[in-house]
Amino acid sequence: MKIKKINAVLGLLVMLVLLCHAGIMSVSLYTGWYNFSICKMFAKLTLTIFILHILLSLIILFFRHDGADVSVYKRANIRLIVQRASALCLIAFVHFHMKAYAHMATGEVLSPVKAIVILIMEILFISFVLIHVAASFSKAFITLGILTSPEKARIMDRIVFVLLGIAGVIAIVGVTRFFIGGII
Repeated sequence: MKIKKINAVLGLLVMLVLLCHAGIMSVSLYTGWYNFSICKMFAKLTLTIFILHILLSLIILFFRHDGADVSVYKRANIRLIVQRASALCLIAFVHFHMKAYAHMATGEVLSPVKAIVILIMEILFISFVLIHVAASFSKAFITLGILTSPEKARIMDRIVFVLLGIAGVIAIVGVTRFFIGGII
């Protein structure tokens, strides 16, 4: 159980650092202001904690056999399935996210098709992040023993869903303006 608590803390920590990364990058997308050191520091810190969280999650899943049996999914609630499916999508899409802004460093001018493809990949990545956080946030507090009431968990979930919806709109509008703005 201790490893699950450590992973819950890592999950919450990656969410906090991700919030900083997404916030700084959203400011950059909306204003054009960009500080390489600050932006890269949050990106690297997010990635480092993200990798640790993934590794612990895999250890819990495969070596501690917490849900590794397929029959568990037949009984599992939809939230667990969404959490794990979004995690797999995050792992698959993080590479595309890391490459999405490489053209800025190289000076490459994106073709309209390439800009739209990158935009779609970014919207999918942002969506998977938000879905995973929505499915995981209150569960982390439950795992840590901080949240014990189902009613309080539902209230927390509602608040988090609204905040994530707002954050999602801000991020998606920002990346859309960034990639489409270069085409128009």
